[in-house]
Amino acid sequence: MRVFGRWRKNSNNIPVSELDGNRRYSKPAIGQKRSLFDGIVGFDDIKELFDMSIRADKPVHLLLVGPPASAKSLFMSSLTKLERSYYVVGSSSTKSGIFDYLFEYRPRYFIIDEIEKMNKRDQTSLLNLMESGILSELKHNQKRTTQLKTWVYASCNSTEKLLPPLLTRFRDMHFKPYTEEEFVSIAVEILDREEGLDRDVATIIAEAVFNRLKSTNIRECIRIARLTHGDIDVSKLGKILETFAKYGAGTDKTDQA
Repeated sequence: MRVFGRWRKNSNNIPVSELDGNRRYSKPAIGQKRSLFDGIVGFDDIKELFDMSIRADKPVHLLLVGPPASAKSLFMSSLTKLERSYYVVGSSSTKSGIFDYLFEYRPRYFIIDEIEKMNKRDQTSLLNLMESGILSELKHNQKRTTQLKTWVYASCNSTEKLLPPLLTRFRDMHFKPYTEEEFVSIAVEILDREEGLDRDVATIIAEAVFNRLKSTNIRECIRIARLTHGDIDVSKLGKILETFAKYGAGTDKTDQA
């Protein structure tokens, strides 16, 4: 299994209280949930739901569904800060890889971006784990079985390719595309916080990206801010937007997927 991150277990991670076999983990201090999702603007109710799931005594599996540029992947990457978490991309999984990893590392939090790109065999393996907590595999005429207590957090653009029984194991939450007001608000916050950009200048850039490029990709705003050095010259901004639109392969909506 090709893995994009991450076996997480060190002092910088956020621990969660739980008695799991003979291992006990400390409980996060009040307010730590903010550091978990500090890179995401808005979605306070979704953040609170994840916090409740993380603190639950038994697994509550959550699935984020929505179009590109709706913060799904940001939630998935933020969750890798949790202790004993593991992150994979669905398109890069293989059945043997999933089994080998789960047996060896016994993750508490299994985080899957683009889960709809997992093949049906992998989805069936995941279903069995989520349904019973029992993981079993027959390999080279030898059977191995173990019991895991694992929370599964996943994201996808659409649920059409997910096995119906697997979908029922999740509480799925559907994100809508950003409105112009939402996009501009989020973009301004990020440009102010991460680029140190004047908020009036950030607003001009965000509105131009939304209306002229027809994009809700925050990275487009960041690129333009860096190209203009934060100094809005109408002529320069117009040339950048014209070039992006002329040579772009359609609307780029990869940020906050």
